[in-house]
Amino acid sequence: MAGFPMAAAVADMVNSWNPGTPLRQRTEHQGAAMLQKLKKIDPAAIASDPRTRRWGKRFAIFMAVIGVLGFLVVPPVLKSVLLSKLGEALHRDVAIDSISLNPYTLTLSVSGVSVRDRVDGKPGDEVFGFDKLTVNAELASIAVAGIVVKEIELVGPRAKLVRLPDNRYNISDLIPPADEKKPEEKSGLPRFSVSNIQIRGGKLSFDDRPEGVQHEIADVNVRIPFLSTLSYYSDTYVEPHFSANINGAPLVLNGKSRPFDDSLESELVLDLDNLQLAKYLAYSPVDLPIKVLSGALEGDLRFRFLQTKGQPSTLSLGGKLALKDLKVTEAGGAPLIGLKRLEVALRDADLLKLAIGIERVALESPEIDVRIDRQGVVNWLGLLPPAKADTTPKKADPNAPTLQLLVEAVAIKEGTVNLLDQSTAIEQKGSVRDINIELNDFDSSGQKPLGFAASWKVDAGDRLQVDQVAIKDGRADLKKREIVVGEIATLGARARMTRHRDGTLQWFKAPALRAAKAAAKEADVPWLVTIDRTRIENQSVQFEDRSFSPAANQTVEIVSLLAENVSTKPESEAKLALKLRVNKKGELAVEGTVKPMLPQGELRLDVRDIELLPMQPYFSEFLNITVTRGQIAAKGTVSLNPAKEGVAAGYKGDLTLGNFHTVDKANSADFLKWKSFYFGNIDVRTQPLNIAVGEVALSDFYARVIISPEGKLNLTQIARKDGKDEKGAENPAGKAGEAAAEKPAAPAAEASADAAKPAEAPVAAAKPAKEVVPIKIGKVTLQGGNIAITDNFIKPNYSANLTKIGGRVTGLSSTEGSMADLELRGSYDGLAPVNITAKLNPFAAKSYLDLDAEVKGVEMTGFSTYSGRYAGYAIERGKLSLFLKYRIDNNQLSADNRVFLDQLTFGDEVDSPEATKLPVRLAVSLLQNRKGEIDINLPISGSLDDPQFSVGGIIVQVILNVFTKAITSPFALIGSLFGGGEELSYVEFDYGYSTISAKMKERLQTIAKVLEDRPAIRIELAGRIDAERDREGLKRALMERRVKAQRLEELVKAGTEAGSLDDIEIPAKDYPKYLERAYKAEKFPKPRNLIGLVKDLPVDEMEKLMMANMKADDEALRELADRRAKAAGQWLERDGKVAAERVFLLKPNLTAKDGPQAEKASEARVDFSLK
Repeated sequence: MAGFPMAAAVADMVNSWNPGTPLRQRTEHQGAAMLQKLKKIDPAAIASDPRTRRWGKRFAIFMAVIGVLGFLVVPPVLKSVLLSKLGEALHRDVAIDSISLNPYTLTLSVSGVSVRDRVDGKPGDEVFGFDKLTVNAELASIAVAGIVVKEIELVGPRAKLVRLPDNRYNISDLIPPADEKKPEEKSGLPRFSVSNIQIRGGKLSFDDRPEGVQHEIADVNVRIPFLSTLSYYSDTYVEPHFSANINGAPLVLNGKSRPFDDSLESELVLDLDNLQLAKYLAYSPVDLPIKVLSGALEGDLRFRFLQTKGQPSTLSLGGKLALKDLKVTEAGGAPLIGLKRLEVALRDADLLKLAIGIERVALESPEIDVRIDRQGVVNWLGLLPPAKADTTPKKADPNAPTLQLLVEAVAIKEGTVNLLDQSTAIEQKGSVRDINIELNDFDSSGQKPLGFAASWKVDAGDRLQVDQVAIKDGRADLKKREIVVGEIATLGARARMTRHRDGTLQWFKAPALRAAKAAAKEADVPWLVTIDRTRIENQSVQFEDRSFSPAANQTVEIVSLLAENVSTKPESEAKLALKLRVNKKGELAVEGTVKPMLPQGELRLDVRDIELLPMQPYFSEFLNITVTRGQIAAKGTVSLNPAKEGVAAGYKGDLTLGNFHTVDKANSADFLKWKSFYFGNIDVRTQPLNIAVGEVALSDFYARVIISPEGKLNLTQIARKDGKDEKGAENPAGKAGEAAAEKPAAPAAEASADAAKPAEAPVAAAKPAKEVVPIKIGKVTLQGGNIAITDNFIKPNYSANLTKIGGRVTGLSSTEGSMADLELRGSYDGLAPVNITAKLNPFAAKSYLDLDAEVKGVEMTGFSTYSGRYAGYAIERGKLSLFLKYRIDNNQLSADNRVFLDQLTFGDEVDSPEATKLPVRLAVSLLQNRKGEIDINLPISGSLDDPQFSVGGIIVQVILNVFTKAITSPFALIGSLFGGGEELSYVEFDYGYSTISAKMKERLQTIAKVLEDRPAIRIELAGRIDAERDREGLKRALMERRVKAQRLEELVKAGTEAGSLDDIEIPAKDYPKYLERAYKAEKFPKPRNLIGLVKDLPVDEMEKLMMANMKADDEALRELADRRAKAAGQWLERDGKVAAERVFLLKPNLTAKDGPQAEKASEARVDFSLK
């Protein structure tokens, strides 16, 4: 080599090659050394050297041979071999335009390559081809014992892929089956170095014939600076480049990598621009339950991989990715989701460590459609894959990385959520629009609190409209599980609800979701939520209740609501201020504090002018009155406290029902009205129930009592008794009312037929003692009352008024032993005063009442229409007074009802088909005393526990019984007034006699008093006899007269004054003597002794013989009856001082059963009758 300095320099450079030295350092060092050696070479010496010439010739010949082979021989041979081998291997027609080789530059070029399918033995469509392939190798391959390529350039590559209708591809025959693939033996990487790899103008066409779609990747450009497995290239970055237009959308990839270094450090930059997703998702290897109609990807992503010895590998992702113009539907075509743009800007994301940092997530105009089908399945949940049978959770790998997600900012703008709920009976639709959400500093580890804010609008048609809902200054601490919201504001909400006739509410109902088994899990610590400020303004709720006819329409407007510090913390206290407007006129204000989690609170309530008229439909179907006016007002404090069962509520304050006015539907007349019904100092509490009212005042009230032309009282017709409600179902209350109406007034009234006896009610079954609710009412005041009474049933109509009604009740209480005082006053028709006083305790377990009531001097001419219709006479004059005493103790009633009629005088007779046929005038005459007064006391008694006991029914029945008895049993009535009962209707005599006994004289004395006190009546007397016993009595009476005649004769002979025969009295010891004389004086045959003299007989034998021979025929009996009547009449005239013109004798009654009360008394009597 000494003679060849140039060769020696090259040899030294090769020998000094050190692969461990960096490439740049090696190149600079070797180049400098070679320049130093070349400077020492003398060109003239080299040229004159014979060895140089000899090797020069040899080299020239070698280069000439290489040139001939490279330029002329190798290209056609290589072309022929390639055409043959490729055509056989590919089973297709292969064409190559030219192949050229430059052996001096080691450059190979292949041009115009085309591979085509064979169709019927002829070339068909091109499958693969390229314009030109150039490969430039280097001699350094020899030095490194590997392949060193300076440049590879592929120009215009093109390929066409066709999917056939049978899902095969046009190149399927070129892909070997999986079982034919042989495992490759692992070996070390080959030694090579390839520089300047370029693909320019590439194109890939895909014809998807089953789908009728064509795809094209054009303008494919690839640049790879070098690839090398040589050690001196391992620490040099490879910076590849890829760009193409995929169906018109540009795609750019840039990167750098050390693929053959131990670190495998690599970086890839992906540049996407308008990549259409819809065209590629159709080729997903799995069936998707959705259809992507549109959507494009764009972005700039950087992937970086690094493997450091002794450290975990890292795979990081950075850059940004955007999805725009996305429209996705369900498989059936129903809309699912759409968005204008979704952009995610990554900060640093280590995919292997699951540490993901996101700088920003921006979502523009998303629109989500949520649909719940008739089976209760949410469309979004239906997209999830079915759960596996084995749901046993796998044990977590303790070494597995935990997701660490950091999101600096999330912004959602102009979002929309559409809801379609078909799971309910009525389909529900609604939208949440203009959704704007901002999230800041989300940290999955909870190291930072999450900040958030949101706003949206609600559009659900007529059912609900909300202009704005806004959440401001929100913070969520994931570690402490606590959420704090600065403010929630709802502005301009309008809701409309409708309840239909069947009771269903036409608004939003909870969806009928299909139930799913919840996975068992440990109870989580509950979240704490605090809302610093809640603000609601300008809200309105319209409620139309069509379950009533006419429909009830209510409008509630929330003028403002401000709540502060609303929290789920147990002891947190919130402040509340609420103002409502009810039906445009009424106002309701609530202000105070409340602890919602207990619950506990105290709220000040102020209610003004809430109208009752809009509430009318709620009771119009149940009441026969129409509320035409009325307002509710209240002012007080509502308290809430926790209790064993729910919440204990209370109210302290006032309540007023004012300007109340109702109209009776049946009569179209005012029914009930008042100016003010005031409840003051109310203190009501629940659990336990306790009611206290300081004052109740009813002023300027009016009530109207009307009897309809059909005879129905409006008070009993207020509650409807249709028996069926508006839905056609039976109304138990209505049925009960009808049943009660069909029953008689009360059996107890029949027991009161005798006015002198208290009414006795059946003993009712014992009831358990009811629990007494503590009730206390300090004072009840009535003022300016008026009760109008109109009877349209009677013709002509009757009207009356109770006016100037006023009074008070003090001390009402349910406390045992307490008594309230009642005082009421008024006026009947402005003339007759009405006064009521009482002591009462109506709230006790056993109510107590001690009542005195009186009304004096009611003019009775107003009742003339009633007397004319039912009595047959008009009332010419008279006054009525009532004096009532009622006492209720231990649910036992005892009452005195004194009825006083003064100067009741009947006028002209009235021709009425309903008038009684009884002698009414006589009844009045019997009841009136000589002053023209009728004074009747009607005592009644009974048990209020008896459901059939009716005070009103008993009083009416007793009054009717009094008048009936005055006509049909006048002496029974007189007996109840003067004593004596029914016995006053007759006087009895001993059989056969007409002498009045002392006892009968007392009875006559009573009758004389009656006649004296009732000068308008007359008495009639009729004697009567007992045909059998009076006949025997008459014989004894004749016998006794004969005996008395013997005594009278003896007295006359002795010169002693004796009077009449009736005045003779015979001592008992002398009776046998005078009997014997009378016996012997009789002319009938007598028993005699042996010598023919009248035989001496015992007293009884003599009496029997004398009576047997006495004559007592029917005429004698008639005379006896006549004598008895005359004796009674004479006593009344003589001793009773009864005017003779008022005493009349009637024809004697000789038949055994003639005359009144014959079945109760002796027939030897005189019967009386009054006229």
